[in-house]
Amino acid sequence: MDHKSALIRLGALLAIALLLAAACSGAPAAPADAPAGGAPDAPTGRIADGDSVSIDEMKAARQLHPMVVLSDGRVLAVGGRGAGHGAPGPPGVNAEVDLYDPVTGIWTPTGPLAKERQDPILFQLPDGTVMAAGGMATNLEFPATTEIWDPATGLWSPGPEMNSPRETPAAVQFADGRIFVTGGLHDRDLVTVATSEIYDPALGVWTETAPMAEARQKHVATLLADGRVLITGGGWPDGPYSKSAEIYDPATDSWVSAGDMALGRTLHTAVLLDDGRVLVIGGKGKRKLAELWDPATGLWSEAGETRDPRAESVTVKLLDGTVMVAGGIGRVGSVEVWNPATGEWTYVGDLVETRYRHAAALLLDGRVLITGGVGLVGVLAESELYVP
Repeated sequence: MDHKSALIRLGALLAIALLLAAACSGAPAAPADAPAGGAPDAPTGRIADGDSVSIDEMKAARQLHPMVVLSDGRVLAVGGRGAGHGAPGPPGVNAEVDLYDPVTGIWTPTGPLAKERQDPILFQLPDGTVMAAGGMATNLEFPATTEIWDPATGLWSPGPEMNSPRETPAAVQFADGRIFVTGGLHDRDLVTVATSEIYDPALGVWTETAPMAEARQKHVATLLADGRVLITGGGWPDGPYSKSAEIYDPATDSWVSAGDMALGRTLHTAVLLDDGRVLVIGGKGKRKLAELWDPATGLWSEAGETRDPRAESVTVKLLDGTVMVAGGIGRVGSVEVWNPATGEWTYVGDLVETRYRHAAALLLDGRVLITGGVGLVGVLAESELYVP
């Protein structure tokens, strides 16, 4: 090596040494707008756009659990199934309920359910209370009971019973606060039903409504911009999967066909876009093709393919109108975003934990809270935040 090359190499080594010394001198202070407090492993300061970072864990490991964002921005995670099947953690169905505060970044336990529930429906009522209904309890018990959580006390009290027990139904909440639930498994014989009903919080009662044309479970309900409800797919995880879709009109208590999708789907997701169309994604059977339903034409069209197949994943419409999908069966860890302006899918990164049967909630500030599910080491209590 000549003298000049040696000097260049020495200079490069000195520069690297100076950088390492600066990095080891201490982390930079959090910016002034960083939230105070937080869990020991919660991120401080701002998270870079496109990042997914670990935050405080839930107090209970859970999968197949619903979450609801409360009007004050906190998030309630309810029930679900624990580990079981030889995996670490407590087995069976959970009654535990955890509450996440996005200001502090901390999960705290709140009052447990009176009845443990897997896959219940969960909605905040107009008075600020929260209703959990149906689902499956231990030993293939299908409760028709409901429970109501009071945020002032953190306690649950009995609510009015549904007309039919339901596990893996589909449900939406109308603009007036009523809850519409349809289909699902009815009993330990695993009978799939077509029945539907509506809960009116003003009256405190459930009322049966017209049944679907087809009995369904593991289907998806999407509230349309005009107040009607689009139902898509359904079926057993090992098939067959339904291609059909139908629409419920609460004004007339009637159903009409919405045509057939290109693919049969179960354990898929769907989301209402800002322009009124509905994007349907994934499903068992390694589905990559996404589809769009247009209420103006009543027709289905293709919406590109995701990079990875998605079943038992999560889908969230972000504040800018794009659609994020994350995780999925097979312990998929990728995150993809669909742009309605271009109709294209873009891989944007990976979750901290690969997951399926997890839950996601869009926080009021646009971040996405992702919790639980099944990961590489079994059922997870781990949570993470994704910043679009």
